[in-house]
Amino acid sequence: MFSKNRSLKNIFFIILILVIADLTLSRCANPRSPTGGPKDTIPPSLISSTPLTGSTNFKEQSITITFSEFINADKLLQNLIITPKTDLRFKHIAKRNILNLKFEDSFSDSTTYSLNFFDGVTDITEKNPAVNLILAFSTGSFIDSMQISGSIKDLLTAQPSKNFIVGLFPLSDSLDFLQHSPTYFTTANDSGRFSLSYVKSAKYRILAFKDENRNLLLDPKEEDHAFTADTLLLYDSIPYLELSSILQNVKPIQLTNHRPVRAYHEFKFSREIDTYEITPDSIYSSIAGEEKDILRLYNPKQFNFGDSSQIILTASDSLSNTITDTVKIVFNEFIRKPAPLTLDLSYEQKILVNNPLYTIKFNKPILTTDYSKFEYKADSTFTLKPDSSTFIWNENKTVLQIQTYINKDSLYSQQLKSITLDTSLLKFLPFDSLEQISPSQGDSIREVIASKSPIEFSISPEAFFSVEGDTSEAKSLTHKKEVKQAYGTLQFTIVTEKPSFKVQLLNSKMTVEYESINNKTPVFIVKPASYSIRILIDTNNDGKWSFGNLLKNEEPEEVYLFPDVIAIRENWIVGEDIEVIF
Repeated sequence: MFSKNRSLKNIFFIILILVIADLTLSRCANPRSPTGGPKDTIPPSLISSTPLTGSTNFKEQSITITFSEFINADKLLQNLIITPKTDLRFKHIAKRNILNLKFEDSFSDSTTYSLNFFDGVTDITEKNPAVNLILAFSTGSFIDSMQISGSIKDLLTAQPSKNFIVGLFPLSDSLDFLQHSPTYFTTANDSGRFSLSYVKSAKYRILAFKDENRNLLLDPKEEDHAFTADTLLLYDSIPYLELSSILQNVKPIQLTNHRPVRAYHEFKFSREIDTYEITPDSIYSSIAGEEKDILRLYNPKQFNFGDSSQIILTASDSLSNTITDTVKIVFNEFIRKPAPLTLDLSYEQKILVNNPLYTIKFNKPILTTDYSKFEYKADSTFTLKPDSSTFIWNENKTVLQIQTYINKDSLYSQQLKSITLDTSLLKFLPFDSLEQISPSQGDSIREVIASKSPIEFSISPEAFFSVEGDTSEAKSLTHKKEVKQAYGTLQFTIVTEKPSFKVQLLNSKMTVEYESINNKTPVFIVKPASYSIRILIDTNNDGKWSFGNLLKNEEPEEVYLFPDVIAIRENWIVGEDIEVIF
């Protein structure tokens, strides 16, 4: 009886050992993400491969790669890119830390292949992708050995252009950067640096771009890009490349359609239009649409409804891509009331010593204006009318700018020397000199200077009549008086032989706050903050800075960024000994 019980215990013990062993082996065979502990941030790295990178005379149809940790390759089919391009199909198996690729057909003879894995191989814990995993080998006795290296930074901010695709395109007459993928490519790291090896000796063009949709094709509307205008001659070593990236939609502008719409004739373009011309020029027009890609024509009352008339239309985008077309237009009778005339009034006063600028934007062209309907007011005792000579219209009468004036030097003239001046009011007054101010106005000025009343700029009803016969409603804008003591001064000297340039002060978000043009001793009276100095250099001296154009092989014009950030405080003068040299 004792022997039988002991025998049962032995059997139970053996079964228990087998169960534990099975569970242990199962866990080893099916690795899982560990729980607890610090987050894994280290990507898998390559330990060995067959073939080794740089191998020659490789004739096999399978490739084996061993990594430093367990891997996942579920997205390899979407991410593995083989150059030169090939239609070879393959299957892959990832087991523990080993990846095996099995190709259905043989590689071509005497060819150097480069396999770029992108993010196709990750660890199994945090999905960290292997970085710049590239395997290169040759099926012949010689492996292509040309290489390039460099870095990419944002043209306007100098920040690294990280994770950009850097591609080489064989030079040919049919090269189209918007339709062709690069033959050789790599990925820039987080510092914007890149290196590309095992390239065949030839002539190439280089293009780097932020491949957001991962299709190896540049989408210039959404993806920043960088390039050089020069051809790369990869027959010998070339210097370290420094590329500058910028977002610009270089796709040519196109007229997609045009047709009569309500009381108008509208033209739809493939992108925003910057400038345009219409012949005959008696036709009123305006740019419409949320994307500013619609040109709306108004009947100038010389066309009969339903009759077609021929015009010549020229339109350009911001990159000076231009199209010209001869088209027929038609205006249909539309009996409903037109959309009401609206105006958007805004005010800009960025540099204290400059004169303020009012801007009015209309939703349709303006036919007539009553300049007596405008006035500045500080309180019930002080009212001034602006001079109509300060009104500046754009070409198609849809934007009006009103510049107010005050002569800065006259602030210290004998007439007002006895007054403790607060110049925050005087800059609003529409006078070229104090000689234009009557004695009674002078008294009013003294009263307003002493007061803390805000300044109101108002427009009375019926100041404007549009091309459709409707008129505007009242509009006003009120400013609080600026306090001069709340500003600081930044002044510096520019040392350059460049005749044409624009100086920009940038805030912490690298947005332009203040500008000065062609001034080698700029003085900025600014709100306290930290500023960077950027200078746009008009290299070809045409009066404007150019973004360049990839399709025209024109690089952007030069940009200089002062290396230091400058802090401005109230009532401080900063930068008297600063020299900006470019």
